[in-house]
Amino acid sequence: MVINRRFWKFIIGSLFLVFIWAMSAWLHFLYTPLIRDENGLQYTVQEGSSIRSVIDDLAAQQIIKSPTFFKLLVHMKGVAHELKAGEYFFPKGTTSPKLLEQIITGSGMIYHSFMIVPGWNFKELRLALLHNKHLHHTLEFLSHREIMTNLGYPNLDPEGEFFPDTYYFAEGSQDKIILKRAFKKMQERLNTAWQHRAPHLPFKTPYEALIAASIIEKEAYLESELPKIAGVMVNRLKANMLLQFDPTVIYGVGERYTGKIRHSDLIADNPYNTYIHKGLPPTPISMPSLAAIDAILHPAQHHYLFFVAQKDGSSAFTQQLSDHNKAVALVRKSKEFFNYSLVRYHWLKLFSHTAIQ
Repeated sequence: MVINRRFWKFIIGSLFLVFIWAMSAWLHFLYTPLIRDENGLQYTVQEGSSIRSVIDDLAAQQIIKSPTFFKLLVHMKGVAHELKAGEYFFPKGTTSPKLLEQIITGSGMIYHSFMIVPGWNFKELRLALLHNKHLHHTLEFLSHREIMTNLGYPNLDPEGEFFPDTYYFAEGSQDKIILKRAFKKMQERLNTAWQHRAPHLPFKTPYEALIAASIIEKEAYLESELPKIAGVMVNRLKANMLLQFDPTVIYGVGERYTGKIRHSDLIADNPYNTYIHKGLPPTPISMPSLAAIDAILHPAQHHYLFFVAQKDGSSAFTQQLSDHNKAVALVRKSKEFFNYSLVRYHWLKLFSHTAIQ
């Protein structure tokens, strides 16, 4: 009987000691910082990773010292399937619970930026996406139509459909995420602007307004002139005149354009040549800014039908063809005109190239 009592005292005492040790170890696990480096730790959770694989990887790097306790913590919180892929920064002093909270909520994730520049066409947008090393590329070998099908709009041309803005994303995000967000934003901004448009415009649908906005986006060198150039376009459409906007010709020429429009370009029979086809081209030619959209839906009220770019980037607006011809002649007399045109073209080309790096 005495032996049994001693035995049970020993068992209870041992269990108590084990409990004290386990509680001490657990509290040490919970409150001991994993990150001691002053610079913190940058870590990427790859797409498709599991929490178990992340724990094992961090344990292999000697970041997590008690992987068993960490897995127990995951089990206790019931978050085994809530891991969020991305690039994280764990500051000095990060504990196990804090690290787990970050990777299941996405807090502390490092975000990268991608800028869609107003006036880019869809080819330029695709090239910029491809050059971004932080994105996971899924669209590289798809055609324009296949990309739009992938986004859920198989019958829609992609040109002009993505809103110029800066978009933030986590490391390893799919490139199509940027397009989805930019497409949604363009639809929202365009539809809102359409609902508040000025009366008596020559546009039947928001899409026609988008086409028009994409043209003046490329035509205006100064943003302040957008409403005035929009007014010229509206006046010409109402008068059933040829638009004769050079950016549409350049778009139709495509990669053959080298900075100067040739006579053969002006008479080429393609649907984007507004020198021989009346009305708007079949699709936008660029991605217009909100300023361009607002300008085409609230054009300046005037009687101008012509304008020509001057060497300082501003435009000379005229009502009569004779006055327009005089304005063109004055511009052409300037020895700097041709050089200015080339400088402007190459500057814009350089800007686009720099923006996509």
